[in-house]
Parts: sequence; structure tokens; C-alpha cells
Amino acid sequence: MKHLIAPLVALCLATPAAAWDRMLRSDCQLAFERLANMVAPDEGAKTDVMTGSIRVTPDGWCQMKGGDPGFETAEFDTFEWRAENVTRWTRDGIPPLAMQMRIRGLDPAEMQGGGGASRPELAVDVTLRQLPDAGQIIVENAMVFNDAGDSLLVSGVFERVFLSSPSMMQVSIGSARFKAGLMSMTLDGTHENPFGFSADVDVQGVPQARRDAAFDIISRMPDGVIDDASRAELTAYAGDLPRPVGTLEVSVASERGLGLMQVGMSMYLAMDSIIEGEAKNSELDILFDGMTATADWSPADDVAD
Repeated sequence: MKHLIAPLVALCLATPAAAWDRMLRSDCQLAFERLANMVAPDEGAKTDVMTGSIRVTPDGWCQMKGGDPGFETAEFDTFEWRAENVTRWTRDGIPPLAMQMRIRGLDPAEMQGGGGASRPELAVDVTLRQLPDAGQIIVENAMVFNDAGDSLLVSGVFERVFLSSPSMMQVSIGSARFKAGLMSMTLDGTHENPFGFSADVDVQGVPQARRDAAFDIISRMPDGVIDDASRAELTAYAGDLPRPVGTLEVSVASERGLGLMQVGMSMYLAMDSIIEGEAKNSELDILFDGMTATADWSPADDVAD
């Protein structure tokens, strides 16, 4: 990773070691029931069936299995999680200090809306932590991977997030700001679009169309967001589409913090561009305002040679 952003992100992501609770079945069921009643308060009977299917693994994780009563249509084989200080949620209705999740048996074709080429099943591992005094949410890692050698790892820091009460949780939805993040994607090249990203021409068009779409996005990135070296790295990665082989690393930092208003305005202008049928740069100018990024594309040795 190049330049100075990566050390900054690494510093932001430095967090204390987690003290994970060994989950009890009663805590697993109560935690799920509280969440289900919040999301779908009118489906009490279904929630009762699903709650009854939740179990605890021998190593102390809450577990839900696809195909069990209430989970017949689940798009995973297993969904497991554990928490640090889970009683914050089960007793007080506020998020625990940390959570880990591991999901197995995800079909990338289903994640893309069904159909498409056959690709290996995906697995997901996620570790989240909150630092209440600092008002931060830390994505310590969020990893998607398969047995073919493809992996996508993301870490990040969100600020101005205070979750000490349900009312503060609602306020934080509008005040949260993305501060810094790291992304590392390693691609084996055997399978096209291995993670099931849902897109149009970028993923499903002919190879040259995909490359052209990627080149267009890179060329439209505002000056000052990335330097010439990083732009060249992204261009080299795009040139290897649709089946690049190697590792792409990107680090991003936001001087003021990227908030929902900035993202929402950018999305509105992007939609307006589509409706008007006229390419514009204003949505990218707004989205990337105050942000800096570095990129590094490292093709596999056999490909580079």
C-alpha cells in the first residue's frame, strides 16, 4: 500500500482485544426475537417458529441453519454469531460492544438475482466493534471468500455514532460519517464475477464493454482524489477485466467524514444523469469531495511475466 493513507487507516483501526461471551441459547433466542419484533412486528407466529430453531454450537456461537423450521427459504447453509456484552441488547435494547458473524453456503448467483454462470459458494466473516466514548463504529474486518482463492476484505471506521440509547441510535443515523477504510481484493481469475456483484454492463457485457465502463469511471474521478500513480494502477486493473488475476488494494480517507447527505445527493444526481441520458461529473465531485485514495494493483507473477 502506497503513500500515507494506509498508516492513517491502520491507526484508526487499532482496537482492544474482544472478550467474546460464550452464548447461551436463551440469549440467542431473546436477541433474535427482539430484532425480529423490531423489523417485522406483525409476524409474531413466524418469529416464534424461527426462534425455536436457533441453537448454540459447541464453541459457543448462536446458530441458524437454512432448511430448519422458519428458515426454509434462507439463502445460507449456516448463519452464526456471537457478541461481547450481549445483555446490552437483550436487556437494554442497545447494540452490544462487539459482534462477530460467520455465514456459510451463499450462492453468488442468488445474490445477483438468480441465473448466471455457476460459481463456488461464498463464505462471509465479519467483526464489528463500537467505541462508545469515541463515538466510533469499527469494521475490524468484513471478508467474503470462496474455496477457489477469491477473497474480498474490507475494514473501516465510522465516526459520530452514539448508540447509548434507542433515541441516540436514531440520531446517529443522520450524523454518522465514514472516516477511513481499507479494501483488499484477491482474484484467482477462474470464475468471472466470483462475489455475485449485481451490475449491468460492468459485469454482464462483453469483455471490452466492461473494460470501457471501468475506464470511464476511472477517468471521471475528480482531480485530487487519487494521484497519477494510483490512477494508473486502477487503469491497469481495469485493463485485465473481466478475469483479473492478482490483488487490488485501495485505501480511502475522508477529511470531513462522508455522510448520508453527501451520498444521497450524489445518488440523486447520478439518477438524474440516467434519466436525462447525459453523462455528468457532478455526482462524483460531490461523492468524493474531501476524500483521498490510493490504489495498488499487483497481478499474479505468472500473469505479470
